[in-house]
Amino acid sequence: MRVPRRGNSFIRKRRIAYLALGIMGMLLILLFRLAWIQGTAGIHMSAYGGHSLNEMSIRQRQEGIAIDSGRGQFTDRHGQPLTGGIVWAPVLFPDVDGKAALHGEELASLLQTSKKQLLTRWKELQSPLIWRDRRGEPVQISRNNADKLLKLAPSLIELMPYAKRYADLPNGRQWLGFLYERADRVGALPIGAAGLERTLEPLLSGIGETFVSRFVDARRRPLAYAPLRVSVPSNAHYPLQVQTTIDLTLQEQLEKLTVTNHLAEGAVVVLDVGNADVLAMVSRPFYNPARVDPQRTTGWSNRALKAVTPGSIFKLVTAAAALESGVVQPKEQFHCYGAYGKYGLACWKKEGHGALNLEEGLAVSCNSVFAHLGERLSPEQIQATASALGVSRTVGWEERNLAGLPRFRPLDHEEEGAVFGPHTHAADPGVRVQTAIGQRDVLVTPLQAANLIVTLLHDGQVHAPRLVNRISYADGGTLLELPAHASSIPRGGHPIHPSTARLLREAMKEVVAHGTGASLRDKSWHLAGKSGTAQALKDGRPVNHQWFIGYGPVERPRYAVAVLVQNASKHSASQATALFGQVMDLLAQFSSVSRAVPRSSS
Repeated sequence: MRVPRRGNSFIRKRRIAYLALGIMGMLLILLFRLAWIQGTAGIHMSAYGGHSLNEMSIRQRQEGIAIDSGRGQFTDRHGQPLTGGIVWAPVLFPDVDGKAALHGEELASLLQTSKKQLLTRWKELQSPLIWRDRRGEPVQISRNNADKLLKLAPSLIELMPYAKRYADLPNGRQWLGFLYERADRVGALPIGAAGLERTLEPLLSGIGETFVSRFVDARRRPLAYAPLRVSVPSNAHYPLQVQTTIDLTLQEQLEKLTVTNHLAEGAVVVLDVGNADVLAMVSRPFYNPARVDPQRTTGWSNRALKAVTPGSIFKLVTAAAALESGVVQPKEQFHCYGAYGKYGLACWKKEGHGALNLEEGLAVSCNSVFAHLGERLSPEQIQATASALGVSRTVGWEERNLAGLPRFRPLDHEEEGAVFGPHTHAADPGVRVQTAIGQRDVLVTPLQAANLIVTLLHDGQVHAPRLVNRISYADGGTLLELPAHASSIPRGGHPIHPSTARLLREAMKEVVAHGTGASLRDKSWHLAGKSGTAQALKDGRPVNHQWFIGYGPVERPRYAVAVLVQNASKHSASQATALFGQVMDLLAQFSSVSRAVPRSSS
């Protein structure tokens, strides 16, 4: 049987029918998708008082404001927040009918401004605005005033929870950093410009803002039946939370201690001797993270990571180099006459110390003993030992190829320090003599100095100070663990011998028992350490950098501490030694009330 041939018109009709069915299917899928979005975002048709048919047109007339950037937050080791906080901020919406003028005086008083300034700004307003004070902070409204404000200007003002990243107060937490709004990216979210805010920027930036909006009619009047709408990114993993190793209570107490001691410039670093975790790190002068302009503001640089001349604390490195290279025996006798007789060098004690061995020379910080050692040592021996002890190189925790970052280093702009300058003739014995006592080109950071103590307490093993230990998702899951680990030794190097570390620890006990740290004998704990005074110039005038580094309690070491007082008067007593003692007393109090962190395993 022959099948009739169908004409072109039939084929066209069939194609049109298939196309119509396809379009209907796509529309059904689109409608299902819209309904799903509305459900997951918490939007219900009933919220619009039965106006569901007009929803798509209403959506085109929204005005709102971001109340949270979605950026990740920081906590201390106990979960106490270091960033983030909610304040109820007044948000002004455009006044299309000029109603604000009816109660201008009262509104201005509640908003802490003048009537003229308020109404002028309101008249120019094209989009919602968080009302801020002269310092740029959202104006704080009391509960009583909130009720008055909302009654005076219904629909023109709303009180909204606003995420405030930093407290508007100066502090010594430069390791945290700050955010910076780039002038060439109008409307872009602020980015991390220093500290952890900068080094963790790729992880902190988040996936979107929390946005509050309301619906308005064609003349921008609010729709009475449409409530405020909150739009939140629909990913339960974000924002991330970064747990630091810092003890916030200890950090705050140390900051207060530097204020009462009138420390103008310098740093205090406290490390857990178990694993070199940074428990507190204070930098002076303070900075205000809420008000930093990198081009104008001073004080935002972290002095704990900046290298300065160490003076006599470097004698620990020189002694280690002499013992490791065999150019001195522990009981060898030296004689200090006051003046060394070469290179214009003299001991700080004009009449001299008389006969003394290496340990005694460290205890009283005799320049003559270390001048002899400087002449005996080669530049390579001094440099190699400094590196083996974690001095003259960065020591902060780092990993490569972690979280998609080629080099993951939480500590921002940690300086390396130095032993010899790039153009210094290190073969000159006069140069080595000055180097041996921690002068000339020697540079050390307070973090390196505190970590040197941890290294000696671990018989020469250098640990990597850690500032972050965990990065978690918002729902509690762990994104990254940053385990404590040792610092890698440069190629060709090796740790010092445990016997060398033990002798230096004994010498540090003698510093407090009978030497330059004798004023610390009456402290809460039995302490050990090393003092240092480095000569420097500031604005052409001679000044001193005062140091004290050490640990306590001696019987069961828990904390390594470095104190640096920069640019002190040349003739002033050692403020660093006194402050070190107060820091240790504070740590002893923390331990007695079980607030201190238990010693960690290495």
